[in-house]
Amino acid sequence: MLAWSPLLVQKIEIHALGFVLRKLQLNRHREAEVASHSHSYHQLILYLSGEGVQILRDRRVEARAGDLFMIPPGVSHGFAMAGNSRPLCLVLEYENRPGTRIQHRHLPQSALNELHALLARVPTKGRLQLSDYPAILSVVARLLEPPKSDDSPLPVTASPLVVRVRESLRTAKPFNEIARESGYVRDALSRRLKREHGLSLRGLRDQERLQAAQTALREDAGIGAAAAKAGFDDPNYFSRWFRKQTGLTPSAWRRQ
Repeated sequence: MLAWSPLLVQKIEIHALGFVLRKLQLNRHREAEVASHSHSYHQLILYLSGEGVQILRDRRVEARAGDLFMIPPGVSHGFAMAGNSRPLCLVLEYENRPGTRIQHRHLPQSALNELHALLARVPTKGRLQLSDYPAILSVVARLLEPPKSDDSPLPVTASPLVVRVRESLRTAKPFNEIARESGYVRDALSRRLKREHGLSLRGLRDQERLQAAQTALREDAGIGAAAAKAGFDDPNYFSRWFRKQTGLTPSAWRRQ
């Protein structure tokens, strides 16, 4: 049995400037280890949520949401479970110029939020359409380009509708009222947002709430205060929701 559950698999042939993308895949790890192995191609592994131990040659590196590893051909690597949160990993297989240096860096939550939005636009299976490639290329560019000093979010241009909905969500208006002001019924608005931006109405609200909570936690607010800033009345429910979004409790996220 595979040590992971593939949630999205796309075998791709994209050639550009000496770069060849072979596969894009989302894996949810099961409760099993991945024995050390190597490939004849480069592999990129990004932890989108959860936690584990990434094995790189003879090193064991604790990995959480945002940790990104670039592994050259021929380098042995594996995985071991850690904690109770099974990680969700984005994996790219590609060919590039020769190199033997392992790279490891950490992406902020804002970048992970944008990556989730882009990946939501990629079909989980079946033949890709031309309209699917901009999202895939944006994912590849963000992950493989040298990191900027400010690690700015992905350049995803929001439509006027998305901008208006985001502004309304920050005022804690009910979904039905936001939809009515936008000229839609709730389900139709959610489908339109999903098609245009990759996130439904609820997904956009979760993104706004998460950013508000993380801002409060960075400013050293207590869990109750962070919950209130994010629009939650119950701090315990907020903590469970936050862990589902990030793979970490609010306290652990702030320490990290």
